[in-house]
Amino acid sequence: MRLNLSTFSDLGQTICVAVSGGADSLALALLAKDWADNYGHRLVAVSVDHGLRPEAAGECAWVAKTLQKYAIPHHTLVWEGEKPTNGVQAAARAARYRLIETWCVEQGIKDVLLAHHRDDQAETVLMRLARGSGVDGLAAMQPDVLKGRIRLVRPLLDTPKADLIKFLQEKGQDWIEDPSNENTAFDRVKARQAMTVLQELGLDAYRLAQTAETMQRVKKTLDRLERDWLNHFVTVCPEGYVRLDTQGLQEEDEEILWRGLSRIGQGVSAQVYRPRLDRLKRLTTSLRRGEDATLMGCRWFHHKGDVLVCREVRTTDLAATLYHVESPDNLAGFTVRMLGEDGWRQVVGDCAAMRQNPLPRPILYALPSLWDKQGVLVVSHLRYKRADATIGVDFRFIPNIAPIS
Repeated sequence: MRLNLSTFSDLGQTICVAVSGGADSLALALLAKDWADNYGHRLVAVSVDHGLRPEAAGECAWVAKTLQKYAIPHHTLVWEGEKPTNGVQAAARAARYRLIETWCVEQGIKDVLLAHHRDDQAETVLMRLARGSGVDGLAAMQPDVLKGRIRLVRPLLDTPKADLIKFLQEKGQDWIEDPSNENTAFDRVKARQAMTVLQELGLDAYRLAQTAETMQRVKKTLDRLERDWLNHFVTVCPEGYVRLDTQGLQEEDEEILWRGLSRIGQGVSAQVYRPRLDRLKRLTTSLRRGEDATLMGCRWFHHKGDVLVCREVRTTDLAATLYHVESPDNLAGFTVRMLGEDGWRQVVGDCAAMRQNPLPRPILYALPSLWDKQGVLVVSHLRYKRADATIGVDFRFIPNIAPIS
C-alpha cells in the first residue's frame, strides 16, 4: 500500500501529521513517512493530550515511542485550562485544531495531514443527511481545506479503513483502540452502527462516499457562481463593512443569492457556519422590501441605494480574525475593541470635527480601536489619535471568507 501526496499542490518542505495512536492516523504516519523519504520532504508528527481521560498522557507517550522506531519526530500538545461540561467533543475538536495550528505556525509548517478515510466520509454524509443538510453539508469532508493559517490535507478519503488495518497488521504494528469509538452517546457511533443495516440496501461506505464526491463537484459550480455574484454586486470596504448593490437582491437563482448573503455575513462577522435557510429567506424578504435586518451578528441596513453590512454592536468584543493589527510598538496593557457608542462620544468630545465623518453611525460604532485605562487612544480608520498617545497602530480588515477578500 502506498500514499500519493503529489496530487496536493504546493506541499511544504516540512509536513505535519496528526497522530492519535489509532489505526487510521498511525497508518497515515507510516505511509506519509515513506512518501516524504522518497520525495525529499520532512515529516513530523503531533499528538494532542486533551486531558479528558487519565490514559491520554500515556497514549501520547506510546505514540512518541512508536514513531521513534520509524524516525518520525513527535511532539505532544496539551489542552490546558478548564474543560466544558457540555459539547465536550466539539470543544475538544476546536482545541485540537487550535493547538496544532499554533504549533505549526511557530514551526513554519503550513500543511497538516489528517487520517479521515472512506468510512469516516460515509458516516459524515449519513449524519448530515439526518440533519437535512444541503449541497455544502453533503459534500462532507474536502480533500484539502484552509483552516486559519494552515491547510488540512486528507489523502485517505478514498481508502477503506479495512485497508489501513491490513497495512498495519502486515507490518506487525499494533495500535491504540479509542474507547469513545464504542460510545453510543455519540452520533458518529450511531451512524457507524446504522451502516451495517444500510449495507443491505446497497447504501454502503463506497456509495455514500460517491455521494460526497458528487456534491463536491456541484459545490464547486455553485461556489463559482457565488463568486461571480459577489464580484459583481459586493464591495469590501477597508473600515470593515460591506456595500451590497441592491440589484444583487433581484438574483433569480435564490440559491446563489442565499449563498452570497451567507458569505457576506461570514466575512463581516467571522462566523464559521451559515445560518439556517429559514433565516436567510426572512433576511432576503426584508431586504427586498427595503427593510433593515439583523443576522449572523451583523446589521443589514439600506443607505443611499445600497445595503450596508457591518458588525452588530451588542458588545464591544472584536473577533481577532477580522483585522490584522500592525504596530511598531508593544501593545501589552492596551485593549483592542469595537469603538462603540461610548467610544464615539469620547472621540467627538475630543475632536468636534469628527462629527462631519460621512460614515453611518452603525459603521462608526463597529470600527476597531485601541484603548487604555483613560479610554479611546487610537482609531486608525478615522485618523484619530489622542493628544497624549505615544503609540501607533493600524488595523487592516481581512474578511475571513476568500471570495470577498
